[in-house]
Amino acid sequence: MIRSGLLIGALLLLCIEASAQTPPLTPADIVKNIQKTYSRQCCFMADFDQLTVNVAMDLTDRFQGIMYVKKPALIMLEVRSPERQKVLVQGRAYTVYFPDEGGAARGEIPPELNLEHFFGFFANLVNIDENFIVSFPAKAVDVNEKLYFLELADKKTSSGTFNIMIGVDTGNFTIRRAIIYDALGNYNRFDLTSIKFLNTIPDSQFQIVPETGDSQNVGK
Repeated sequence: MIRSGLLIGALLLLCIEASAQTPPLTPADIVKNIQKTYSRQCCFMADFDQLTVNVAMDLTDRFQGIMYVKKPALIMLEVRSPERQKVLVQGRAYTVYFPDEGGAARGEIPPELNLEHFFGFFANLVNIDENFIVSFPAKAVDVNEKLYFLELADKKTSSGTFNIMIGVDTGNFTIRRAIIYDALGNYNRFDLTSIKFLNTIPDSQFQIVPETGDSQNVGK
């Protein structure tokens, strides 16, 4: 009887654990709640912690700072660690300014990195279902972190090129985590905290102005 009781108890624990891993909502339900959350204002800002991993070269970089996002396509990263940077992203084009050195770099994101899809995703969250096929990954919910997980596959890009995984707050449906994987297994992971929605962000926030006072890139 004792062994039977232990067995039944173990089975009950497995059932409880399995049910905890199954979200009460469908992917479509979660997407609708995300759209509702992000459609109310044009803009948001958040603290970010970015982890970049290049598997082939065994390289790992970490950046922390503040992200500013303005629909439909403006993103500014004010990096505070490990060194101060300002990174303006508009589609494939980017500008990086190093305040401590006074130098700037401009260019286009290489196609194989797929980062324009990643940043474009942040700036266009209300159209997730139009741009992506949305599904649950193997692990659909983390009870401890209070996150739903969704896997996004770009409808316009061939399968296997890249995919995005997002972690959605189970309470307010904000995006607290986003990871983009390329075909080689390299990835960029953003963890967002202190998310604040704003009615507007001035265009000056999306300008890179060196100490000379000359504007280097202005968001339109």
